[in-house]
Amino acid sequence: QQSIYRKELLSAKKAYYRKKIHSLRTSNSKSWYKNIKRLVGEDASDRKIEVEDIRGLSEEEQCELIADKFAEVSNLYQPLQRGQISFPLFSVTDIPVISEGKVLGVLKDLDSSKSTLKSDIPAKVLKRFSTKISRPLTQIINNCIQQGVWPELFKSEIVTPVPKVPVPKSIDDLRNISGLMNLNKVMEKLVCPLIVEDMKSSLDKSQFANQPGLSTQHYLIKLIDRILTVTDNCSKGECVAVLATLIDWKKAFPMQDHTLGVKSFIRNGVRASLIPILASFFERRTMKVAWRGKLSSERPLPGSGPQGSSWGILEYLSQSNNSADSVPEEDRAKFMDDLTILEIILLANVGLASHNTKSNIPTNIAQHNQFIPREHLKTQKYVEDINNWTELNKMKVNEKKSKNIIFNFTRDHQFSAEIKLKNENLEVVNKTKLLGAIITSDLKWHENTKFIVKKANKKMIMLHKFAKFTNNKSHLIHIFKSQVRGVLEYCSTVWHSSLTEGDCNDIERVQKAAVRLIMGNKYKGYKEALQYMNLESLKERRTNMALNFAKKSLKLEKFSKLFPLNSAKHLMMKRNHEKYVVKKANTERYKKSAVPFLQRLLNDDYSRQKKDLKSLLQVNNDIS
Repeated sequence: QQSIYRKELLSAKKAYYRKKIHSLRTSNSKSWYKNIKRLVGEDASDRKIEVEDIRGLSEEEQCELIADKFAEVSNLYQPLQRGQISFPLFSVTDIPVISEGKVLGVLKDLDSSKSTLKSDIPAKVLKRFSTKISRPLTQIINNCIQQGVWPELFKSEIVTPVPKVPVPKSIDDLRNISGLMNLNKVMEKLVCPLIVEDMKSSLDKSQFANQPGLSTQHYLIKLIDRILTVTDNCSKGECVAVLATLIDWKKAFPMQDHTLGVKSFIRNGVRASLIPILASFFERRTMKVAWRGKLSSERPLPGSGPQGSSWGILEYLSQSNNSADSVPEEDRAKFMDDLTILEIILLANVGLASHNTKSNIPTNIAQHNQFIPREHLKTQKYVEDINNWTELNKMKVNEKKSKNIIFNFTRDHQFSAEIKLKNENLEVVNKTKLLGAIITSDLKWHENTKFIVKKANKKMIMLHKFAKFTNNKSHLIHIFKSQVRGVLEYCSTVWHSSLTEGDCNDIERVQKAAVRLIMGNKYKGYKEALQYMNLESLKERRTNMALNFAKKSLKLEKFSKLFPLNSAKHLMMKRNHEKYVVKKANTERYKKSAVPFLQRLLNDDYSRQKKDLKSLLQVNNDIS
């Protein structure tokens, strides 16, 4: 009976897949993904969210309480005070004019797969009738810019609560996902690039967010290269360590004052003719919460960065532009609200001290019993300056989540550091999660490998369940590529060159398991399976991705200096470094880091291209 049941069940699953899902692959890919997730139990859209603290209340009461909570931070601030802002003067000729062609292009590029508010015009309708809409819409947008007024209708947010954790216990465990009208998105895509262009010259050079061509990988590579360079290339007799401080702001985006935000836009060089419409957007904003089919009453939003809007990102970038100006540019890195500051410590003369355990027994004493007094560290002054800036800008530093991590590769000069923020010592950790990657104090990547492999294996459950419905290899490969492989390759350029053989095998093993599952009884070996399915090994893919990353970085002003291709310069740098006595272990560690590895890839690729060109010229000469 059991065997008959299993046979019939398998037959029913395959029949269901053929009838309901296979055709969606070409006709409607969005529905295809939605149905796939529903099949394997990954679709959370139909699940009813329960918040334990408010479960006994009616849905209307729950909706209103959630709306009050979401508007709570915004109402800590006063509405935008125009009287406190010195609006710069401008003439009529300074006002930018948006062309109809640009409006038409934005309408045609709208993403129709994204969700739309029920009261809004769907993106597919705007795209379909873009040629009819573009002219009147262009006139409306230009009139708004000339009058310095953002339409009130465009500023009303509909907020959908989603859980931060699997089982939310309180409203604090809910995240607000806001939606604005599609016409607002069109207007933003036309006006915001003008703001970005104006701020380009004054934007902090250590800011990596919202910059063309820059990503979290550039942020991490800059930090790690700085740490390894100073710890490996130190002169004879000098021992160098690096103290890194990760600053965390409490509710960074919601805690913004719009009066200060507009002042920062003026300070950062935004053209005078756009300041009035920019200020208008931040005035009289409102919000409603959609919860289980109910809509809350309207809430005013006098403060807070706009959710679901480019203006929220730009306002935070502008307002936080000078948040860490006291830290040297080469020793700080920002990615939106993630700020990491470094201090290079010369251990020979910094003033290492030992705890006097007879008079006082500290709770955080380390085995080496050595520490650096906070008054000897620049980081203490940096942290105090950042905290003062935070208070002046009506924000809050989260001292409990801000951390220190020490990169010290010496044996005899180990130390601890006690940096105080708001009368509380910052925690010193051996590992931390920074922009999705696990960084450890020894700069090895075993912990990061464990993290991504565990995450990828959770995603593999989806592939296992999906394989019960179909044997279609192209569909299974597509699911693997889109759902699993990306997890294993996140920020791979940062850590690929430093992987151990064991870590490399652990990562590759996930793809081996996927390939074996997809091939089934036809699986004979990993190499043969990759060749049959036209796939590369993950190691080969990481190397190719690193080379492409390096080539693209050569085109970036900020990063091209890291990869000079002039061999004469390399020779000169090498001779300069020979003046220093560097420990062999440290030297080997730096050679395995991302920047030297990327440089070698570029040089090898350059040599190969040069050789190919030489061969081609030789063939042409022979023919002639």
